[in-house]
Amino acid sequence: MRSNDYDELLMRVEQDLVAHGLEAVVLDTMPLKENSGLDGVAYLKGNKAYIFIDKTLATFDKARTLVEEYHHAISDLGDHLDYDAVRAHNNEVSAREEVIAYMTSPEDLVRVAHYHEDEPFAAWMLTEHLGYPADFAEETVAYYRRRGLIPG
Repeated sequence: MRSNDYDELLMRVEQDLVAHGLEAVVLDTMPLKENSGLDGVAYLKGNKAYIFIDKTLATFDKARTLVEEYHHAISDLGDHLDYDAVRAHNNEVSAREEVIAYMTSPEDLVRVAHYHEDEPFAAWMLTEHLGYPADFAEETVAYYRRRGLIPG
């Protein structure tokens, strides 16, 4: 993922938070992981949505963390430490799926597939065209296969 792709995603998240009636406060220059062991944190205070992202993450990992924390903020999940293990796990699984859907639209899949019309859709195509790491590309293909948008 290129830096300008991350910047565009950051602006989209900020605009979407505003559309939810929240003032966006996104900081991605903090040594969060060093101090807490976390890649990202989101919480709401009044009408402000605070999203903190560790500064040492690679660009793609910052993007993935940004979108996951955005979904935590709009879901008003608060501090995951307050939830029992099953609910926290379910919320994390749901957030990961929302990250995939937010970062990769069906239109993105069609655009990528267009470059490889004679081949079955595969994760490497997302890696090549969108700069996704192999694991995220595979999760994305699996997600859209489960939803019937990619033949399996």
